[in-house]
Amino acid sequence: MTRGSWWLSAGVAALLVTAGCKQQGQQEQQNVQGEARAQVETAQERSEQALDKARQAQEKARDEQGQVADARQDVDKARQELQEAEAKAQREFQEAQGAQQQASNQAQEAQTEVQQSQQQALEAQRQQQRQMAEAQQQAAQQQQQMAQQGQQAAQAQPQQQQLVTGRVVSASPDEILLSSAGGPGQPQIRLQVNEQTQVLVNGRQGSVADISEGSQVRASYQDMGGEPTALRVDVTSSGQGTGGSQDLGSQGEQQPY
Repeated sequence: MTRGSWWLSAGVAALLVTAGCKQQGQQEQQNVQGEARAQVETAQERSEQALDKARQAQEKARDEQGQVADARQDVDKARQELQEAEAKAQREFQEAQGAQQQASNQAQEAQTEVQQSQQQALEAQRQQQRQMAEAQQQAAQQQQQMAQQGQQAAQAQPQQQQLVTGRVVSASPDEILLSSAGGPGQPQIRLQVNEQTQVLVNGRQGSVADISEGSQVRASYQDMGGEPTALRVDVTSSGQGTGGSQDLGSQGEQQPY
């Protein structure tokens, strides 16, 4: 081989070597670019995932913030309602205390009025009792005066005498019982007799002992101390009594026997 051919071969070989190296460099460069592109894509995916997570976290944070705000509003509303309830309870407590104080004052006033009314009623009752006692005392004095006046009038005026005839139902030293019509079952009159009673038996002077049961008598009497008392008794024979009774006062004067 000639020198020129060797150099040509060497040049060609060098060119081939240079071309092969260049081609290898390009392949390596392509590989590096592919790996870089893959890394970039991976980084982008990771970035997108991170952005998604960040967006989700942000949205969650916004939701939580909204919930916190709602909770804070609920707390504020509950606190306000609690304050209003406490203020209302305080007002109602004060009103209740005022009503209780007013009721206590009214009860004290009512008790005072009741005590005053009781005292007035008691005083009125005492005054009424005093007036009644005075009225009763005055009435008793008037009755006593009237009784005294009646007694004085009775003593001043002569008592009227009455006349009765009838049969002696019973006789005793103190009284005689006469049947004014002279028969059983007829009206009777009880006459008191005493030492002043004048007794005549068939026109003769006698005594109360001479008056026997069944005798016909004619007697005059007066009311003395509420009791009819015989002043004079005429005992006649049986069957001679005229019967009946007569008020001597109605004749205007006493009739003698």
